[in-house]
Amino acid sequence: MTPPAAAGPTGPEPTGPEPTGPEQAGPEPTAPELTGPELTALLARLLTDDDYRERLAAHGPAAVTGNPAEHACLATVDHGELAFTARRFRTDLWHGDGAGGIADAFPRSLALLAARGRPRARLVREFLASPWFGRFRALPYTGEGISLEEAFAGYAMDLPCAAPDGADPAAQDLWYTLRHEMLLALLTALVHERPVSFRTDVPGILPTDHGHATVRTCPARLPARWGASAAADPGSTDVTCLYVCTPRAMAFGPVSRRVADALLRPGEPEAERVRQALRRRGIW
Repeated sequence: MTPPAAAGPTGPEPTGPEPTGPEQAGPEPTAPELTGPELTALLARLLTDDDYRERLAAHGPAAVTGNPAEHACLATVDHGELAFTARRFRTDLWHGDGAGGIADAFPRSLALLAARGRPRARLVREFLASPWFGRFRALPYTGEGISLEEAFAGYAMDLPCAAPDGADPAAQDLWYTLRHEMLLALLTALVHERPVSFRTDVPGILPTDHGHATVRTCPARLPARWGASAAADPGSTDVTCLYVCTPRAMAFGPVSRRVADALLRPGEPEAERVRQALRRRGIW
């Protein structure tokens, strides 16, 4: 008689690990992105660099950048909209966007520049390409910079056709007129803009009770051309001018060296008498 076979395992035969389904794909790599400062720099270049914008429109992103993040960003550009925005940007610099622009701040200087071969189109093109424009905070929320008026005056005062010294009176007139109109605009903005959205690198700006002031020397022939009511001393070649701005008034004109020294030298006994006289006129 044959003995019964030994009992086998009670459960199903082991079959190895359970299948886990189709292999799961890892996350897709993200496209490279520009940082905030990189995006700001790219936007500024798109608005201000005509050659860059034209090469981009004609030949695509690969013609202007090897940066993958910039390439991805530029591939989305609407070139018609970009051209319109660039034109509007220049118009706003010149005429202002709800506030004064270059044309409002520098009427006399622009006439002198045009007479010396710098019409509007050339001025804007050269200004946008200059280091001075880079110091201007051209785009909102992009950090601190100098005012448009200070930046434009800095660019124009560096031109060969403008010079404070030398044998060319026209070059002198242009340089000092640029500085004069820049000071008027800068002091006005410091007093009336709240909060002030720019810094100034112009030296010699003095705080007053209700505003700001500065003292500058210029050729004696110029203040009358700029509309000063007080005349320089007859026979003088240079004159000292006081610029004062408060919420009530903006004033400038020739002053004596004694008055200028009283305001500029700490502890000068005459200083308080000068300030009191200006307070009575509402311009300190």
